[in-house]
This record gives sequence, C-alpha cells and structure tokens, in this order.
Amino acid sequence: MGRTGADGLLDGMTMAELHQRFAGPLLVFANRSVGDAELAREIVNDTLLRAWRHAHRFDPERGELATWLFTIARNLSIDAGRRRLARPTITRDVEDLEVVEDSDVDRILEAWEIADALRSLQPAHRAVIIEVHYRGASIAEAAERLGIPQGTVKSRLYYGLRGLRLALEERGVMG
Repeated sequence: MGRTGADGLLDGMTMAELHQRFAGPLLVFANRSVGDAELAREIVNDTLLRAWRHAHRFDPERGELATWLFTIARNLSIDAGRRRLARPTITRDVEDLEVVEDSDVDRILEAWEIADALRSLQPAHRAVIIEVHYRGASIAEAAERLGIPQGTVKSRLYYGLRGLRLALEERGVMG
C-alpha cells in the first residue's frame, strides 16, 4: 500500500474509508487491551486521526498499513493504562454517579461526627446507645441482648447520652 502525496490520503483512501475498513478490528483490539468500551472508542478515534494527520510517516516498505495502525493503537492503549495507574478513577460512568444534595452532605457529615463521638464513649455506654437508639430495641430487649439488668441499661443509657451530648458539643455539632 502506498500513500498519495501530502494531502494525507493513504493509498487513495478517504478518512471515511480508513474508518470503515479499520475501526472495527481496532476497536476489538483496543477494548481487549484496556477493558473499557468508551476508552477503546477514544483510542480508535485517536489512532485513525493520528494516522490521517501523519500519513507521511507511513512507509509501505516497512510493513502493512494495518500493522502500522495497530502499532499506533497499541501505543495509545499502553499510554491509557499508564494514565489510569497514575490517576485511578473512582467511577467510569457519569450515569453511575448519584446527585448528592447539600442536605444529604450535611446528614453524612453529621453522621460521621456522631460516630466519632460514639467512639469516644465507654464501650458499655456505647453498646446500650447503639442497641436502643440505632437498633430500636426496647429497654427489656437491650437488657436481654447485652445480658445485663434493665436498670443497668437505663443507667448506662442516661450517662451514655449525657456523654454523647458533651462530646458533640465539644465538636461543635450541638450548641
């Protein structure tokens, strides 16, 4: 295959013909290389665009046009893999991202503050608060689950909530 002049045509092909002939096989190759359909499409488009822009670099005496195109695609796939390793992505699809409202963010931050404050309590007080307020157990159920008398559950709940309130005030969550 030869190239024709400086106008960028490879063996008399238009860009559409180049795409029609090689995009499918290049896409299969790129998708296997990177494992991401969207990224593979980008690699194919970049491969064909680079080949088109740099047609003067293609030397038919060194190999076939397909070999040259697959070499470009291989290099772009390797570069994409290196970029991924350097900057790992959290998610690939924008559709997978959930819209988080400001009120949701506030609730999440508040939950973190409460969890942190709970960790500062004595384990016995924390266990009672979790049973009663987070798991919805009654005093009797909490006593049975924890293996302690109901009076102890009430006492630990009282002092635990008092300590939790102080810990949250220290963190500026409650005023």
